[in-house]
Amino acid sequence: MSGGWQREGKRSAGRSAGEAEVARRLVPPLGQGQALQRWLAAARRLQLPHAVVVSGATGGGKSTVLQWLTAALLCPSDLDTEGPCGVCRVCTMVANDAHPDAHVVALARDDDDRDANKEQKKSFYVISVEQVRHAQEQLAHLPVMGRARVLRIDAADRMHASAQNALLKTLEEPGQHTFLLLEAARPEHLLGTVRSRSQRLPVLPLPQELLRAEILRRLPTAGGVVDRLVGLAGGSLGRALDLHTERMTKLHDLVVGALADPNSLRPFAVAGAVLDGCTERRDQLQAARDFLWLWRAELRARLTALATAANGAYPAELAEPWTSWLEASLHAERDLGLQIPAGQALAASDVYKRQGHSGAPRSPARGRARCAAGDGCAAGPGGE
Repeated sequence: MSGGWQREGKRSAGRSAGEAEVARRLVPPLGQGQALQRWLAAARRLQLPHAVVVSGATGGGKSTVLQWLTAALLCPSDLDTEGPCGVCRVCTMVANDAHPDAHVVALARDDDDRDANKEQKKSFYVISVEQVRHAQEQLAHLPVMGRARVLRIDAADRMHASAQNALLKTLEEPGQHTFLLLEAARPEHLLGTVRSRSQRLPVLPLPQELLRAEILRRLPTAGGVVDRLVGLAGGSLGRALDLHTERMTKLHDLVVGALADPNSLRPFAVAGAVLDGCTERRDQLQAARDFLWLWRAELRARLTALATAANGAYPAELAEPWTSWLEASLHAERDLGLQIPAGQALAASDVYKRQGHSGAPRSPARGRARCAAGDGCAAGPGGE
């Protein structure tokens, strides 16, 4: 993917020290149809289920849906009984995470202090029980501006098990007009006790034409690559916009190059290239996850092309190495979730069919053992 990408930078780049950040406006969700509208109408009547898991793909608009639902619960305007007005002071406060009755729990942001001590840095990877208990203390107070109290937990699927258990009391006894909104890209990672006490609202992927139009509206220079962005994004506007950045373009080029000749793939060299320039472990983790996502997108595209060419019927061996690589990438993703170093997780995923596509794949655990023993391993920056 090349041409017209955007250079990335910190959110505060280009802003003088004394310049105030421009207030964000509430943005309505795209492409969710009547299904979301029913939830919004219930929220306006304060009849929303007391706990809702908003699920969907990364970058697919979950945060937008969460903010719109929060505003529907808190907006005092009578202009619209089916949703928030989107323009009043309350809606603006919700859009900027500044409403006193809307409490947000999240992982540490990219611009948080990277010199934090080891205990503080744990919040870069999981939501701790301390964060949840602090939020519960906030919910114990009466609403400041009336109507309702809302607790929003971003990346709720990355709550520590103790944090999820601590949340159970609030899920069982939320209090009057108290609502919990949990965002989760992988809701299956939530404990069964949390899922059973919540209702699920899936965020739908955007139709291709709507996604294409929105990309071109936001990125007018992306016309030459818009079909590639739409094809890889899987209906996720956030992913499509990310794909048009310098960093993601380089990762995508690395994926395409690595898959050009799977028989000569060199996993440890690939791992090193993915993590090149990433000195912080959290940056390595993000780079690895982005690479694996692009890897799976390209593998799925190859399988789709194979099925299309064969009219849906083809021998299973023709799908090699793509199916094995898909399985390997999922193992690597799991390892990242277990906080195995990024370089080690990526390198282990290449033990599948390194010398061709015949025979059963080896296990990632064996690959990690080989790497630890120094058997042909040139560990990248993520190795520890």
